[in-house]
This record gives sequence, C-alpha cells and structure tokens, in this order.
Amino acid sequence: MKMEIQYRQGRKEDCFEIADLISTASGGVVEFLFHDLIPGMSPVQMVAQNLERDHPPHTYRNAIVAQSEGTIAGMALSFPSHFHEITEGMKKFFPSDRLEHVRPYYTAPVGRSLFLDAIAVKDEYRGKGIGRALISLTQEKARKSGYDALTLIAFAENRNARRLYERMGFETVEKIEIRPHELISYQDGCLLMRCPLL
Repeated sequence: MKMEIQYRQGRKEDCFEIADLISTASGGVVEFLFHDLIPGMSPVQMVAQNLERDHPPHTYRNAIVAQSEGTIAGMALSFPSHFHEITEGMKKFFPSDRLEHVRPYYTAPVGRSLFLDAIAVKDEYRGKGIGRALISLTQEKARKSGYDALTLIAFAENRNARRLYERMGFETVEKIEIRPHELISYQDGCLLMRCPLL
C-alpha cells in the first residue's frame, strides 16, 4: 500500500519533533552548541523552546512539515539569508569558544537568497521522495518570496545528501573549513551550495 504524505506549514505543537529533526540534520552541531547550557534541559528541548517563542528566523512557522497518518516524517526549515549570522542574542547565550568554533558556518557568503537551514527525514520514511518534495516546496517558497536563489550548507562527507541537492539543482560555491570536534559527526568541514531559481 502506498504511503500518503501531506505537506504543511509547521505548527506550535510540532516544535519538539521539528527540533529533534533539526538536531539530526545538524550532525552534532546542536549538541555541540547547546550541551550543558541549561540544567535539566536537553539541547533538543532548548531548540524546541526557541521555536515555540515564534521569533524569526527560528520559528515553527518557517518549517515545512511532511506528515503521514498524523505522524511527522520530515521537515525543512528555511528563512531569508540575512538572518544567517551570529546575533547579539547568540553571543549572550552561547560560550564564546563554541561560537568561535562555528563562526565559518555563520559567516559563509550566502548572498541574497532563501536559506535552507535544516532538512531531515526520519529513518523509517527515507527513500520515499520526501526529501526531494521538501526541497521542491522550499524552492517554490523562495520563488514566491521573490528570491532568485536557494542556499544551504551541507557537510562535505554527507554524500547522500549532496547527491540529492545536486539532483535538485544545487552547485557547490565554496568549501567551509570547520575544525573537527568529538561532538560533531563529520570531520571534513562543509560546503556552501546554491540553487539558482529561474
């Protein structure tokens, strides 16, 4: 029997699952940034709380959610690229050495674009075209918002994700060097990728 997938905007009640998928997509970066910052709260709980506050850019409203029979199967979180930076709020919240470690990620030249900050599909729903559909819907969101490009930053070692992005029209713009860390799954830095929207 074919699985039916619906796509919709994120809702407040989705925040924990969106946060969990953001953590998965981050390859350990969420754990690296948030670990041990608030006693009794996990990194995913902190990200969920931030999404619930509904302050752009990290708000549940900026997520496209894939749902199957009431269960969230995947999501894509995107926002205008000018939000892709280290903010004053981040400087107050995160230890400076952690921010310094990921500074190359936040200073990548994303240009004027819609920035695809995170995309993930749960293991049991992979191979069903959900990732492709989420990217396609994000491309359409970018066009409707007046952008001529969609950008993202992918781990250089994540070849499966890179193949999908390339099939969806993304090209590598430059390599972003990020020093290895035991909490970050990938050790060979990242790639800034750009998809022109004609």
